[in-house]
Parts: sequence; structure tokens; C-alpha cells
Amino acid sequence: MAEQGDMTVVGADSHFEGKLTFERTAKINGKFDGEITGKGELQVSQNALCKADVQAGAVSVDGRIEGNVQAGDTVRLNGSGVVKGDINAAKMVMQEGASFYGMCAVGPDAAQGRPKPSPPAPQPQEGKDDGKK
Repeated sequence: MAEQGDMTVVGADSHFEGKLTFERTAKINGKFDGEITGKGELQVSQNALCKADVQAGAVSVDGRIEGNVQAGDTVRLNGSGVVKGDINAAKMVMQEGASFYGMCAVGPDAAQGRPKPSPPAPQPQEGKDDGKK
């Protein structure tokens, strides 16, 4: 891993295993296996493979993430981006050509990791006349 200014980079010819934490911006150009946690933006480049659960301020995907993604702000799936896992985010942008396999919760409550539960389906009540004869 290298730092370029305020950005941490996993190079295109690198394979990193473990836990990555970052403050500002992290960019995965190669392969990453493990867990990623950061306050800033995670960028997954076009030929990158990220097998990790991700929690970040924002996530931009041009490559591939295999794992769950949670973003306090925006998850952006660009045209070549692929996510195989669940997404929780305040906002989501998905361009034509992107692929997503999983469940998704988007909105302010989802960004905090606590999507609102769906209201229960109405249950038929016994003994009530439904008007049919």
C-alpha cells in the first residue's frame, strides 16, 4: 500500500489481505481480501477485485466488490461496476451497464444501518362478513 497525498492506494499489481482503515480516500487498483472501514471515500478501480465487507462515507465502484457495502452518503455503481452483496446507503447511483446482486436499503435510516421495518401486512379477521355470499 502506498500513500499519494491524502489517498491510500492498493496498486494494480498488489494483493492485500487483512483490515484496511482510512480517514480520507482509499483506492483499490488490485485485489483486496478482508474488511474495509473508512470515514472518507473508497474507490474500486475498473480491474480491481475487492472481497470485503465495506463501511465508508462514500463508495465508488468501477470494478468488483464481493461483500456487503454500507455508506453514510452515496454508493455509486459506475458502468463497469459490480457488487455482489447487500447495500445500505443514504443515496445510490447506478449507471447503465452496472450489475448488482443483493438486497438494497437506501435513505437516511439505511445509511445509519437501521432501515425502517416494513409495516405488517393486514391480517384477515375471523368472523367478519367480507360482503361475499
